[in-house]
Formats: sequence, structure tokens, C-alpha cells
Amino acid sequence: MPRTATVTSSRQVRRLTTIAFFGPPVIVGLSLLAANPDWSGLGLVLGTLALIATLLLMMTAAPSGWLLVGGVILGIAALSVPGPLLQAEVMAHQGQRVQVRVTSVKRYQGKHGPQYTCLLERVDGKPLKHAELGNDSCDGPAEVGQSQDVLIDPHGWTAPEPTDTDYSGIDIAAWSLPVVLGLFELLVRRSRRAGLRRVGGR
Repeated sequence: MPRTATVTSSRQVRRLTTIAFFGPPVIVGLSLLAANPDWSGLGLVLGTLALIATLLLMMTAAPSGWLLVGGVILGIAALSVPGPLLQAEVMAHQGQRVQVRVTSVKRYQGKHGPQYTCLLERVDGKPLKHAELGNDSCDGPAEVGQSQDVLIDPHGWTAPEPTDTDYSGIDIAAWSLPVVLGLFELLVRRSRRAGLRRVGGR
């Protein structure tokens, strides 16, 4: 990592880091969007691009190896934690237990062999949004026609989950989100201060 700043004025440093300050909340928001299966791919792609852009702004303002490493670590946490945390919070506090039937199974090749996704329908005939159970909860074609209980989000935001999913400690884990966000913003602020020192600004 070069040690010479790539900006030449304090005004440039302030402008770059001001834009970078918006990066962490945008990354978190896109991760939350990815909690919805309809938007998971788009949310993760845009979140990754937002992370890259934020890191580039920080490094342009103040090239530093430790700032880059810290930004990558906090950025990955900001991108990977909020979505699953939202899913768990939704299910833990408002998940409804319903009986479903496996109508078909999709097979695809994973890194360690075949993996499956079970397609579901509610036994009572009501519509079921995001009616899929992934590899950890789908054992394959033998599941077709079988009935089981699952937890669903009554608002249809997240996909169904097995009823035996452990949500203990979720409320405590939720505190990690503002901590990660706050640390990331502090890191952006640190890049501003380092950049201003390099160009002789205040």
C-alpha cells in the first residue's frame, strides 16, 4: 500500500470522506434488503459494490494498510450480519407455525456433492410466499409428498424456517449491529484525520 496521499488538498480529503460516511449505513441497508429472497442477489451485489466504493474513497483520502484491513473486516461484518439477523428477529418475534407439504425438490451441485431445495405449499391451501427450504432442511427427492411444520413470516418478507431453529441470544446479537456500524464510521473518521494530516490541513 503506498504511503503517499493521492489527494493534494484538505478540501479533497473532506469531500471524499464525507461521501464515505454514507457508505456504512448504505451497506447495512442493502444487507437488510438481502434478507428478502426476492432481493437477496441484488442486495448482496450492490452491498459489495458499496463496500468497495467506501474503501476506495477512504484509501484515496488516506492510503493506509491498517485502515484497509479494518475497513475490509468491518465491511464484511456490515454486509453479512444484518440480513440473517433480521431474518432471525422476524421469526423469533412474529414467526407463525404452519403445516406445509413438499411438492417438489430442486437438485443442484454443491462443492461437496448434490444439494437440494424443497418447494412447499401450505396444507390449508393459503398462499405461501418464498415457499422454499434450503439444503440444510431438505433431504432430497424422498421428501416429496411429506408434510411438516415450519415457521413463516406473516408479512412474507423472509423465507420459511424449520420449527426447531434456535433463536436464543438473538436480542443480544442485535447489539452487534450498531457496534459494527459505529466502528466503521469511526474508521472513516480516522481516515479523514489521517488524510488531513498528510496534506497539512486541520
